Amino acid sequence: MKNHSHLFVITFLVIAAFGSNVSSQNPTNDGWLTRPVDDKTFQTYLDFFSYDTSLAFDETVIGVEETAEGIHREHFTFQSKLGMKVTSYLYYPVEHNIKDRPALILLHGGSGSGKDTPHYVVYSEQLARAGFTVLAIDFLHFGERKTDLLTNFTEQDKHNNLYNKPAEYLSWIIQNTKDIGRAFDFLTTVKGIDKDRIGLFGLSRGAQVGVIAGSVLQKFKAVVFYHGGHLDALENGHSGAACPANYIGRISPTPLLMVNGIYDNDYKKETSVEPLFTLAKEPKKIIWTEGGHMFATAEDQANIIKWLNKYLK
Repeated sequence: MKNHSHLFVITFLVIAAFGSNVSSQNPTNDGWLTRPVDDKTFQTYLDFFSYDTSLAFDETVIGVEETAEGIHREHFTFQSKLGMKVTSYLYYPVEHNIKDRPALILLHGGSGSGKDTPHYVVYSEQLARAGFTVLAIDFLHFGERKTDLLTNFTEQDKHNNLYNKPAEYLSWIIQNTKDIGRAFDFLTTVKGIDKDRIGLFGLSRGAQVGVIAGSVLQKFKAVVFYHGGHLDALENGHSGAACPANYIGRISPTPLLMVNGIYDNDYKKETSVEPLFTLAKEPKKIIWTEGGHMFATAEDQANIIKWLNKYLK
């Protein structure tokens, strides 16, 4: 009888993760965007994201360099689960004590170079110059954590082998969320940063992941989702446990900022961004930039910094 009970629980969790209504899996009719899962189903999702908080971080410093005037960058790894290391950069101004500054965990987009992609390096440095310690991590299968799952990181490669593979994508979302939780714990326990002054900053695909991490972990004092959305233009749909629509409304009361391009052809305003933002609860804000994907003016950037300062400094 005990074995049958275990089987029932496992079966229920799998059904909940992928959605009990077969029609809701239809890529052209993602029902979660108009009707997110109920609280009972959502609670079953949370079981997927638990991790060992007692595991040693086993930090390994690879090097320290000055990447821009007055900005130092530590290159290191930390252990997320037994035998799995997360490659990371920590950006901070040399003249400041890290413990005295608010921090951001930065999540990169879908570039194969991960955190090393030039424009993500620029964002990290800009945020550091604005007064934040920035921890930029590589997602699983990206950057220094590349595997044989993805080969050339074209949109076709990523969508055929990861984004449009429901089981693979859910596994990827789960591990990345755990990595983000461990990154937060690393900042507070190893670096001594105040847990009440840490935010989450996700860009593009990192914004999609960030919606889920921000909801599940409930650790952050503010979250920024930069040029992300519900589905990108080439995605067919998500399993329930990997769908941002089931999470964004549960980030509250954490302050939430979305920044999106009016002419973004990856995350389209009418079908991907606005419906997702509608599901978010207060306090929330959206900034529309006059451009396409990953474009923002100096004024837009200044408004983002101002918003972050309001909640983290």
